[in-house]
Amino acid sequence: MVRVSSQQYLATAYRAFTEAVYRDAKLALAEESGVEDSSPLSEIEIQRLWSQGLLSVHGETEHHGNVRVLDAGQWNRGAGADFLRAEVEIGGKVQRGDIEIDPEAQDWERHGHGANPNFNEVILHVVLTPPPCNWYTRDSQHRDIPVLYLPPEIRQQASGQSPMRAGIQIPRCAAPLAKMPLECIQTLLQAAAAHRANKKRKIFRAKARQCGAEQAWYEALAETLGYSANKGAMRLLASRAPLRQICGREEAILFGVAGFLLPILPEKADSATRTYHRSVWDAWWPVQHDFALSEGREIPWVYTATRPQNHPHRRVAALAAAAKEWNTLYPLFNAAGAKKLIGLLANLRHPYWDMHYTLPSAPAKKRMALAGAARITDFLVNHVYVQDESEAAWQSYLAMKAASLPGSISRTAQQLFGDREDVQALLRHCFAHQALLQIDADFCAGSSCRTCLFPEQLAQWKTPAPN
Repeated sequence: MVRVSSQQYLATAYRAFTEAVYRDAKLALAEESGVEDSSPLSEIEIQRLWSQGLLSVHGETEHHGNVRVLDAGQWNRGAGADFLRAEVEIGGKVQRGDIEIDPEAQDWERHGHGANPNFNEVILHVVLTPPPCNWYTRDSQHRDIPVLYLPPEIRQQASGQSPMRAGIQIPRCAAPLAKMPLECIQTLLQAAAAHRANKKRKIFRAKARQCGAEQAWYEALAETLGYSANKGAMRLLASRAPLRQICGREEAILFGVAGFLLPILPEKADSATRTYHRSVWDAWWPVQHDFALSEGREIPWVYTATRPQNHPHRRVAALAAAAKEWNTLYPLFNAAGAKKLIGLLANLRHPYWDMHYTLPSAPAKKRMALAGAARITDFLVNHVYVQDESEAAWQSYLAMKAASLPGSISRTAQQLFGDREDVQALLRHCFAHQALLQIDADFCAGSSCRTCLFPEQLAQWKTPAPN
């Protein structure tokens, strides 16, 4: 194993490298301009980012001058505008009221907001595509509402997406790293992983400043427990059921907000299920008016293509179990506490969910872990070691290995390395997986392999000297 450079030094080297590639690509394709939203965020994800203050930006409206958002407002659970009691400076004058976010300005009329008195308190209409020329948003009292266009680069930056995508070709990918020395490949992957860690750390800290460190960690754990299919849904659930508001009623509020508590269970439900459901329902109904989401604001769960153990019911149960142990878990979210944290997460227990896939399902034949080894590793790699800037955390991060190479990452590895056998040991490390995800996002996601410039630019990469 070659000598390891420091995390920040590697991250800086990778960033300088990618900026050089982008700069050369821009010069080669100067006629191409504009930033496209190649992987657009859903409307509910935009709302989540806004609720955490990550999209509270200033901009220029067509008819009302400059807008500066001072307070993003409260994320609405019921009918009406998306955010309530916001504070906005418009044309130099501070106003308080509601904010509505739509993909297009025309959605205001398509959804009937203009005739709905519930939207008369809206002071700002935020849209994700440029409004038509001379467009006016008006409420039921014919009051003109300022329209603020939120450019894709702002949304991408807040969500951690790479702002450089379509419009710039960075491709021609026929065995790009076939002849590069293994030492250079290792430092390239470490540098890409370090750069990715820096981006994640920046986003996490911005979130923590808005909602507090504990809530930010709670949402990070929720996202991890959701697997790829439901990480967004779990993150939204944690936003809608904040940690400090569910204390003592974790299961009831989380399952209630998730929309999983049916007043009447199916006939096939056994006595254990009915007993458990009754206990959770009895704790939910007194607070449901404070937490329940109205129609159209439900959590968008994905049920297809998920293993029974990964069913959303069990994912929410795992989050509830972790929330109950929060005071024990929270101090361990660092490199020094990682070993103990692994043991605690692996041993989360629940008398019902240890043996059930869903609320109405029959008991399983053997106990199932609420937080499996893969989820725990994912949490450490994507969050715990990322937020800990110590050298010990970086070394632990580099040492972590995964049980397998995910399919999407495997395809990127095959594209980059071909059949190089000497790279296989590197690909067993989690940092290599993160690096490949970052390289794919930076150079491959919006590009055509047929015209790839990335392999040629790799000649510029040199193993950085240790700091």
